Amino acid sequence: MKINRRNFVALGAAGAASLAMPSIVRAQGAGVTFMSFNFAEDPNRPFIQKVVEDFKASSGITVEPIGSAWGDMQRNILLRQRSRTLPQSAQIQDRWLPAIAQMQETVDLGALLGRAAIEEAVDPGALGLGLVANKLVGLPLISGSVGFVANKEVMAKAGIAKVPETIDEFRAALLAVRDKVPNSVPFGMATKNPSSIPLDLMLLVWAHGGRLVDDEGKVVANSPATRAAFEFIAGLMRDRLVAPEIDRPDARRLFAQGTCAFYIDAPAARTFARSFSGRGEAADAFVLPMKTPILRAGDSPRSVEWGQVISMFATAPVAADAPVVRWMRNFLTDGVQTTLPLQLGGLPTTKSGRNSAIVRNDNFLKDWAAAVGVTRKHEIGVWSNGPELSTILSEEMQAALLGQKNANAAVDAIQSRMEQSMARRG
Repeated sequence: MKINRRNFVALGAAGAASLAMPSIVRAQGAGVTFMSFNFAEDPNRPFIQKVVEDFKASSGITVEPIGSAWGDMQRNILLRQRSRTLPQSAQIQDRWLPAIAQMQETVDLGALLGRAAIEEAVDPGALGLGLVANKLVGLPLISGSVGFVANKEVMAKAGIAKVPETIDEFRAALLAVRDKVPNSVPFGMATKNPSSIPLDLMLLVWAHGGRLVDDEGKVVANSPATRAAFEFIAGLMRDRLVAPEIDRPDARRLFAQGTCAFYIDAPAARTFARSFSGRGEAADAFVLPMKTPILRAGDSPRSVEWGQVISMFATAPVAADAPVVRWMRNFLTDGVQTTLPLQLGGLPTTKSGRNSAIVRNDNFLKDWAAAVGVTRKHEIGVWSNGPELSTILSEEMQAALLGQKNANAAVDAIQSRMEQSMARRG
């Protein structure tokens, strides 16, 4: 079924009539509030603004976008919940959804919009991004993966002839960049923000054959593989192949400006490289998706399942034709799905969006798909105590990086502290 703005507005209206929400009263105004981390980012703000303006032009409904930095998003939503100033809608990273789903204000979108209609519109592979305990609490907006990205121009300056495939080749490449590219940060690994560190750490632990938390919620960090990964990471800092106080935005700027050869990101890497390099689409020439380095030949490269959803918050029953409901449905129209996901660096989530010519003819997305390897869900963010687990991982990794603890002590601490956190979670 081809989804456009006109026919999707009519979908699922019957499912909204019986929606029951908590009794705390909050009026639904004529406009809509929308909190977005992309709206807080200079390269991406125009794309969000365009969606807002196009929606107003077609519907007459005003949307107030509220910018919040990605790393502050969860905290800001929690603070707004406490002060009863939640936005009506918000852009949510998929791994935050288990915690967001616990809020009483989070709307069951399957009940409001019609689960069957959404399932017909959304690609089955993307639908799971918005599900928690089989309840649809996030409308899938963008899908993709998180993995390694290489800067071809920096590699050329360092004399690196081919993209490294193994951990040993990767380290050799980093040494070449350090020695041949002045003032460089060879690997823009996240070393500062608890919201960013776990993702980079997970990929390196996986590459060494380890895990942190298994699919059943058991902490399994205490293994030879994880210890080897921590020793590898500590060695990167000791040999000046990574740098302290680096967050994802810092790595993106260093990469775009030619002082970083490798870092970890979603397909949004292309958008940031275009903006931060000042070269626009010409920057595409140096952005190369690469497979995560493997420990030994025959291993499968790993990447992290990644996506974004739109969640809705309400404290009273919502009418089927309310402005915010029309705004939510707008995200699944062809007009949005064939533009915004690509602009933000991901794949559309609807069947019709993925089948569009603009997606099929995008060489960067083809290269990204070829580099994905085997995807795995984020091992930390999927748990309701994800923020606490992230803090534990970040603190212990930083201790290892700064030489305050050796790899064994850091891993032991992660195991015990995370087990305690999971036990409190129940």
